[in-house]
Amino acid sequence: MDIRERLLAAFQIESREHLGAIRKLLEDWAARREGSGIAQLDEAFRRAHSLKGAARAVDLRQVEQIAHRLETLFARVRTGRCRLDGAAVTVIGRGLDTIEDWTESLAGGAPPGDGDDALAAIDAFLAEDAPQAAAPPVPVPLEILAATEPPPPEPTAPEPTAPEPTLAEPTLAEPPRVAVAADETVRVRAVHLDRLLGTSNELLTETITQRVVTEGLLEVDRRLAEIDREWRRIRKAAAAALRDLGDGERAATLDRQAEVLEEHLKVAARQARQSRRMQQRTGWSLRQLCGELQQEVRDARMVPADSVFGGFRKMVRDLARDAGKQVEVVVAGLDVEADRMVLQGLKDPVMHLLRNALAHGVEAPADRAAGGKPAAAVVALRFDVADGRLAVVVEDDGSGVDYRAIRAKAVDHGLFTEAEAAALAEQALIDIIFDPGFSTSRAVDDLSGRGMGLSVVRETVTAMNGTVEVRPRDPAGTRFRISVPLSVSTQRLFLVSCQGHTYAVPTEGIDRLHRVPAEAVRTVEGKSVVYLGDEQLPLLSLAHLLALGETAVKVSSNVVPLVVLRNGERRVGVAVDEFLSIREALVKDIGVPAAFGTMVAGGMLLEDGNVALVLNPFEIVETFRKSGTTRVLTTVEKPAERRVPVILVVDDSLTTRTLEKSILEAHGYVVRLAVDGIEALARLRAEHVDLVISDIQMPRLDGFGLLQAIKGDQALKSVPVILVTSLEAREDRERGLALGADAYVVKRKFDQKDLLETIGQIL
Repeated sequence: MDIRERLLAAFQIESREHLGAIRKLLEDWAARREGSGIAQLDEAFRRAHSLKGAARAVDLRQVEQIAHRLETLFARVRTGRCRLDGAAVTVIGRGLDTIEDWTESLAGGAPPGDGDDALAAIDAFLAEDAPQAAAPPVPVPLEILAATEPPPPEPTAPEPTAPEPTLAEPTLAEPPRVAVAADETVRVRAVHLDRLLGTSNELLTETITQRVVTEGLLEVDRRLAEIDREWRRIRKAAAAALRDLGDGERAATLDRQAEVLEEHLKVAARQARQSRRMQQRTGWSLRQLCGELQQEVRDARMVPADSVFGGFRKMVRDLARDAGKQVEVVVAGLDVEADRMVLQGLKDPVMHLLRNALAHGVEAPADRAAGGKPAAAVVALRFDVADGRLAVVVEDDGSGVDYRAIRAKAVDHGLFTEAEAAALAEQALIDIIFDPGFSTSRAVDDLSGRGMGLSVVRETVTAMNGTVEVRPRDPAGTRFRISVPLSVSTQRLFLVSCQGHTYAVPTEGIDRLHRVPAEAVRTVEGKSVVYLGDEQLPLLSLAHLLALGETAVKVSSNVVPLVVLRNGERRVGVAVDEFLSIREALVKDIGVPAAFGTMVAGGMLLEDGNVALVLNPFEIVETFRKSGTTRVLTTVEKPAERRVPVILVVDDSLTTRTLEKSILEAHGYVVRLAVDGIEALARLRAEHVDLVISDIQMPRLDGFGLLQAIKGDQALKSVPVILVTSLEAREDRERGLALGADAYVVKRKFDQKDLLETIGQIL
């Protein structure tokens, strides 16, 4: 196979990847999944740009022209000059289908068809939409909306205000409610909304099945193409063999029969392709409708906190009066909306925390007076939305956390010796109050409850995929903060691989993701830790945590994929085998085995029909806190000695990577590959590299960013960098050289001899 054939084969693979990715982005946009917006349009634009560059590299002018038109269309959508509506999706799909047909024709050895119709359709759409000033199709972030809203009119005269409460944080002003006409509302029983939610969730599951069917049809399409190619090869070989034997008549008969079979194969392939495209369009529409239905159901289930907690102010006053205590109750944020089931689920935990504040925090009036405090204590209940989650705060200005009582109870319960309890830090003592059965109450009464402690609060909140934190208040008192999802519908999940299985982690429990070098994993006092810069974190192996028969952190290519989980202020690093992707999915109760405890929250359906366990990141951190980490053995693969220079090629185009790799390996270099700057940095930090050859326009981290990162890293700044790019502008060249590039090569003028000479001069 010559270099032209290898490049065409690479282009076929790359074009399928880009076409599939663009279709997937359009499907996600239609379904209005979380994250749909500028980032997705940027990705579609980049894919079209990469496809154009790859087509140019193999001299496919027709494909290059269509990709260029698609790039222009996506650019206009990004800037709001046209909408990504049904008409746009139709012409985009037509362009993608034409590129796919063209590529498959090349693979089958047949002359490619005419793509002028697709070009004309896209040009007509662009010409029609060019003068319009359409509204931006991308949802504007709330922060931007808030910044652009006109300021409220100033009151004509100041109104008398009540004295502010003694708590430091300001109360939230409740906006006036807008009256709604009776004929604009209808009462719906909650059970019907619950059923509607269940039905919409089942429909979401069916859309996943639809995608599996589409993938299956795509595989049939590919198999038929492979059969066609293989049959052509066999036919030629058989006919040649018969002619060599002098049997021309049988060779001619074979040719006639083969032509009939080939025609049948073409018809079957055409029908399979049409079925697959129809399935893709049907699936796209179904996902769009499902996304709209999911959003409508979510909106219908949202109710103000006032509907559940409106009577809590009076209830707290009554409890305080019965206990002989004076309180001023501050309730704010009752207009904040959340799913009805979420608010109902929080009712008991919030009630428990308010009772706890009255029983353990608020002092008797005489004691407060003796301490120089107002006779009336302040107990506050606040609702807010933070980071897309419902935040509920219960706080008081009472006596605060009684560390002495906690130490004494911990010793009485046999949790610690007196010496160990005396050495515990305040935060460790605070964590103890959430242990099952732990309570400092000396008597059982209506206010303090049955002595169950705060464990019931954490268990309930954890079951809702939430967290609860407690902190001392300054200058006095205690503050509890609950954070839970706003909705019980779908969740945003990050998929990882471990021991051949797929697991999902809710993104709200992830602090950050890292690919750390093996040298950053160490053992300190018999416990595994990982160093992230100057910071040291406890390290766990997910395989060891889930008892999958593996106690070692696997190190592949001297790099450890690390998910840093957080629960409040606590963070731990969890080593996995591989990062996969992000999904918006429904988490179901699947009857998790008891061996996993509360570390597994449920399951989600994958596109291949398998179920992935959904981990509870907050419980993993909590499990580590209770038990402490055990030593996790680390296997480090030593890199082999290299006698020839190692060159790292960084480009998001598979065709370009294949071309440059072939040239360099043919001249004796060892070549490593990366698809963008992030992956390149990980490789540079994991193994020795003598030279970097990088594109500029790439996802996640572009060539300029990679160059800055290399030159700003003491360990990497000596590595030379050559920029090979399609950017010809003088300012781009000057910027690259100013950032420290050793050479700047324009792809349009690319000559392998010049590149090899440049490499030779640098190395």
